Amino acid sequence: MAISVAIIEDDPVVSRYLSNLILASPLCQLAGVAANNNQAQTIIAANTADIYLVDLGLPDVSGIDLMRQIRSSCPAAKSMVLSSLGDMRHVMQSIEAGASGYLLKDDQPDELIAKLISLHNGNAPISAGVAKFLFQKISQAQQAPDATPTPNPDSVQFFSLTSRELEVLSELRFPKPAKQIAHQLNISYFTVNQHIRHIYRKLGVATRTAALDKAMAHGLL
Repeated sequence: MAISVAIIEDDPVVSRYLSNLILASPLCQLAGVAANNNQAQTIIAANTADIYLVDLGLPDVSGIDLMRQIRSSCPAAKSMVLSSLGDMRHVMQSIEAGASGYLLKDDQPDELIAKLISLHNGNAPISAGVAKFLFQKISQAQQAPDATPTPNPDSVQFFSLTSRELEVLSELRFPKPAKQIAHQLNISYFTVNQHIRHIYRKLGVATRTAALDKAMAHGLL
């Protein structure tokens, strides 16, 4: 049976190229194409795709949020990132959101079908640049597993962050659910969520990504 693939990509040139690749392969079939949130919602609701090929930089919704929704609404399906964004934050957030593969758009496009088949067979295809980054992160963690950032004391005072809030903020750097953070810090899940709300309010942000960006900009991480 052919692998059913849905494309969520706003660039019409890229979307058309990907569609043609999939349509030309006897091993794959096209489940749908979306260029915005409304179209993506329709494809996800249909739940006919084995693999969702997701761009992160969509005009009206985060590809990361869509992958979280796919993981919840289509548990039998898999998501694979196809993006020009390969930095630490996007890679780690995508993995946390449920991505099973991560490809960069500057990879050889003729390898896409092979990567889709590999993903469908239970592997986790990633671009060489992403693999190099992940190995570096693992190596750094092994060399200094307990290393934590030293926050700028002036910024700590300015934002009135408590020592526990700084601990929680530091844990937000990693793709961990609140329950795992609670276990590591030996506090309750509800307390962690309360600290996260306080951190967001003090930093004047509404999301984890925005909190991390502002924290790094002000030397808190």
